[in-house]
Amino acid sequence: MLVRPRIVLSAWLLLPFLLFATVASAQQLEAQVETDLRTLPIDKQQKLREFADRVMHYINSYRWTDDPWRTKVMLQVQLILEDRSTNAEDRYAGQILIHNNYDLQFFDKRWSYTYMIENNLQHQENGLDSFTSVVDFYIYLILGGEFDKWSTLGGQVYFEKAKSIAEQAKFGMGRFIEGWDRRLDLVNYLLGDRHRPYREMVDYYFYGLSFIREDNARARQHCATAISMLDKIITNDPENEYAKKFVDAHYMEMVEIFRRANNKDPLRTLMVIDPGHAQIYRDILNN
Repeated sequence: MLVRPRIVLSAWLLLPFLLFATVASAQQLEAQVETDLRTLPIDKQQKLREFADRVMHYINSYRWTDDPWRTKVMLQVQLILEDRSTNAEDRYAGQILIHNNYDLQFFDKRWSYTYMIENNLQHQENGLDSFTSVVDFYIYLILGGEFDKWSTLGGQVYFEKAKSIAEQAKFGMGRFIEGWDRRLDLVNYLLGDRHRPYREMVDYYFYGLSFIREDNARARQHCATAISMLDKIITNDPENEYAKKFVDAHYMEMVEIFRRANNKDPLRTLMVIDPGHAQIYRDILNN
């Protein structure tokens, strides 16, 4: 499997939407965690006032991959907690929103767990925990999506790790089993044949972006292929949420890639598959 250097795209503030690439390094996961404790009793809010910091340390202090490039992945994690405690333990119902500030996002509201303030959050490679197993599951899904950008199906190992967690949890989480059936369905879909064309499209697109600075023609060639693949995906499945979110996240990048190209057919394709931004494409095509 050919692995290429990680490319991060940024916008030059003086020239909006002008893309440039920089090689990323340093800590692989850099998470910011926010908690919403407003529905909790005041005493629980006080007990959990450092909970966000603990979760952030749990994520940021762990090496999640063996990636030699030490690719930086930025994460935003939002946790909403509701009290479901009993006389025997502190128990919560929770919602989690996790995303990479770019093009990957997962939301889950079917989650219950126990958490005792005196217990530290610990990583368990082959164990289950009602709180950390859900966090681990979604981090591996994000990593799977990120590493699919590196190489063809490059995120496979991380999707497989998420699947292993879900399979164990579905039958071994006991009273905290809520939501694990859907999580297993989700990761099975991401690993399945129906989703494979999308994953291959992502690889083509980001491979094209890796040439932005040095070879515009080659960049456009691969990105045009990715847009053709997107067209086929959406034609076969007009409600494909992953394809739609991808276009929403990347349409302005695509516009800048093809704005000055002689062949603007990819923009014509985008005008069909992304009618919400059709006027943007039309303005460029008419100039």
